[in-house]
Amino acid sequence: MKKTILFILLVNGFIFTNCAQTETESLENNNPNNLVVENVIFELDFDRAVQGNYTKQNLIKEGGEMRWVSFGNRANIIVDPNGAMGNVLKVDYPQGTVGPQTNGIQFIKYLPVSNEYYLDYYVYFEEGFDFRKGGKLPGLTSGGSTYTGGNHPGNGEGWSARYMWATRNSGVEALVYFYHIDMSSQYGDSVNSGVYFETGKWYRLTQRIKLNTDNLSNGIMQVWIDGVEVINNTDVRYRLWGKGDIDSFYFSTFHGGASDDWSPRNDSFALYDNFKVTKIKPQF
Repeated sequence: MKKTILFILLVNGFIFTNCAQTETESLENNNPNNLVVENVIFELDFDRAVQGNYTKQNLIKEGGEMRWVSFGNRANIIVDPNGAMGNVLKVDYPQGTVGPQTNGIQFIKYLPVSNEYYLDYYVYFEEGFDFRKGGKLPGLTSGGSTYTGGNHPGNGEGWSARYMWATRNSGVEALVYFYHIDMSSQYGDSVNSGVYFETGKWYRLTQRIKLNTDNLSNGIMQVWIDGVEVINNTDVRYRLWGKGDIDSFYFSTFHGGASDDWSPRNDSFALYDNFKVTKIKPQF
């Protein structure tokens, strides 16, 4: 009789322990902190970066392996002059220069392939920044830098969706500079936001890319500026069939175009901070 009771107690104890362990594992798996970590695919801020010249080696140390990097001594870490963001990345756009070889900086971070990502970051144009005719800003792409510079993805094999500033009669508009299978412009289509950049203030740019299925026009492009939705296109055809996955964050910023009327008439700089590529929409 005692052996029977002892056996029952041991069995019940084993069941209780396993149930408790399973419940603990379940709670750990549903821990919001774990979900946040799994959600973030790429993150780069500059709070731990050493102030001064920012090099390829610094970038790799803080952001992991990069496809390629082109800085040309035009990247530096400084303290945000407004005091709001801590250490930030300062990018120089020298007077009279145009194009990525002499103006701004570029790098490519490859991402795990996906059909949907959000990109979120901050940009600040200094007081006196000369926007001139326009220039490029970072965005998500498929194929790194392949589908830029007039290279059309005519077979639906990739695309790029960098931002751009463009000088219009109404001011300097923020837009998405878009290469895709159905593009109508030789050097990329403009997806207008209706928001006009000013100098001396931080902007938060948030981009959602969700690819179309098969050959259908059911892809999504959304953009929020400072948490306000300014683009919401739900009929986008990025690619054909299984081609053109989202695979890159393309940090690309420079004045241009290529002709001299795109180049700044004075030394200018912009600041950048808090880059994140995520699976779910960031909180505003």
